[in-house]
Amino acid sequence: MLNPATPFANDLYTASDESLGVVQDPEGNIYRTVKIGNQVWMAENLRSTRFQDGSKIRTAFIPNDDDKNLLKYGRLYDWHDVTDERNLCPVGWRVASDEDWKELERTLGMSEADLDKRGWRGDDDIAIALKETQPDTAFKTFNQSQVNRFNFFARPAGAKLKHWYIAQGMYSEFWTSSDETDKDAFNRTLAHSWWNPHKGEIYRTALSKRYMFSVRCIKN
Repeated sequence: MLNPATPFANDLYTASDESLGVVQDPEGNIYRTVKIGNQVWMAENLRSTRFQDGSKIRTAFIPNDDDKNLLKYGRLYDWHDVTDERNLCPVGWRVASDEDWKELERTLGMSEADLDKRGWRGDDDIAIALKETQPDTAFKTFNQSQVNRFNFFARPAGAKLKHWYIAQGMYSEFWTSSDETDKDAFNRTLAHSWWNPHKGEIYRTALSKRYMFSVRCIKN
């Protein structure tokens, strides 16, 4: 069990659940981890600027280039850095693949029929179990006991494309390590905007590898 008094690099969190642990990357950043089903995930977005061999990661941008966002949102990486053989995750960890995400979604309760679909998927507001918060809206009331039920702590870091930061506060965008074509790779999206009707679902598609998204690592 993790001692709630353990000092975290990310002091926005206090962990006391028995499912929570920690892992450290080569730069010394400390991350909470969480066991969900048979998988062990990082419970925070990656913040590293170095691969396992110490070489510099080419992207690794802080959202809006604002240092205050680092601990809250982590860094944004393009897909080529995500899949570089030098590995940007801590030793013993890897970037979660499309299949890893499907296993997570299966644990959340997504139907087998939905797992391979594209677009918004999942019934019974399963996505809120991954989000740190999910306020009620004028259009819908959510079961607050289900919010962040798996201690995944998803936050809407948004994305970067070329020189532009987009969708911070509106979407959590996560790369997978699985590509579909030479130009596109699979990702996952969670909606946070008050006007988006899909806040209880998880979006699966393949997007340009030039996008820079958040990264969640999973234990080997």
